Amino acid sequence: MEKVNLRKLLWPTPLAILAAAVVNLIWYFIAGALFPESVAAAKAVANEFSTVIATIAYWIVGLILFVVVARFSKKPITHFTWLAIAALIVSFGFPIMVANSPLPSGTTLDMTMILVLEVMHVIAAAVALPFVLKWVRE
Repeated sequence: MEKVNLRKLLWPTPLAILAAAVVNLIWYFIAGALFPESVAAAKAVANEFSTVIATIAYWIVGLILFVVVARFSKKPITHFTWLAIAALIVSFGFPIMVANSPLPSGTTLDMTMILVLEVMHVIAAAVALPFVLKWVRE
């Protein structure tokens, strides 16, 4: 049986979310330098603001799910880790679906920008998940 202390979520969680958002923003700027045409073409829907807001919003939803899992599971860390991996895999579909949909102002996402967004999903999970799960263990 795994024990977690949900009160420990209060201070490391905002730091983990902020770290994930900052690292994603750094990746966005690196991608902009490496692939300027792709990033510029997608600026209407994938920009600095949306990068930070999406990272924060999805992590808040994830943490709400963690609290629910911790409440009802005997192995909350294990079960949440699997849930997070499943959510990460599902999240890979979002940029692909967006690429095949009409976007504001005629924006289109090329394969390079889709891969940039996919890397952002991995970064958000890789930065914040281990940090949060380390601190909630009792």
